Amino acid sequence: MRIFSKVLSMALIIAFLVPASAVADGGIYDRDLVRGFLAFKGDFRSMKSDGVKLINTATGESYAKEYLDFHVEIGAEYLQLRTWFDIDFMPITPKRGDTEWFSYGITWMWGYKLLHQNSLFNIIPSIGPGLELMNIRAGNELELASSFGPTLNLELELRLQWSQFSAGLYGGYKVVRHYGWDDISVAPAVWPSRGDVNADRVFAGVKFSWTMLNNFQKREKDLF
Repeated sequence: MRIFSKVLSMALIIAFLVPASAVADGGIYDRDLVRGFLAFKGDFRSMKSDGVKLINTATGESYAKEYLDFHVEIGAEYLQLRTWFDIDFMPITPKRGDTEWFSYGITWMWGYKLLHQNSLFNIIPSIGPGLELMNIRAGNELELASSFGPTLNLELELRLQWSQFSAGLYGGYKVVRHYGWDDISVAPAVWPSRGDVNADRVFAGVKFSWTMLNNFQKREKDLF
């Protein structure tokens, strides 16, 4: 339903504005304890049948609903609370004939370490709204049919952490809705003119992270 896209879009706006306004109103955290981090991850994904059906109808091919995806995470953590941007660089799937499909996305995630922040083992549930750009090339022409869609990502990570490095296994569910396409000149009869396309995915993968020292840790390290 189209209302679902509107709800996810509103959630994205709220997620950006509320934390920003709270921080601006005045020092709700100690900056010396904030730690930045960078993570690389890859996972195996399976898309709902509606999304795959759209791709296969548009291209006239038989793409599988399973594919590999790669991401970069850039964020910060404060004690056990974590927030980050998940940047999705899905590679182009193997071409079938003269067709291909691929997507890019960005998600603003919020997570929480259920155990102590420096625990060797941790459990980290997280959630976040985002946007995705899906692209489908249905023939020899260079033009792509594309659509922006709102997303909601739910994820659970099981992590092993030592010093500034960590490795984890994660999995979850990503709600993805695409409404309308900016190029209906390619096989116009198959593109939806009304309603959302359900391109939800389930996924599981591995993640490797590096966490920076906070200001307090840097000063402590300089003393020794």
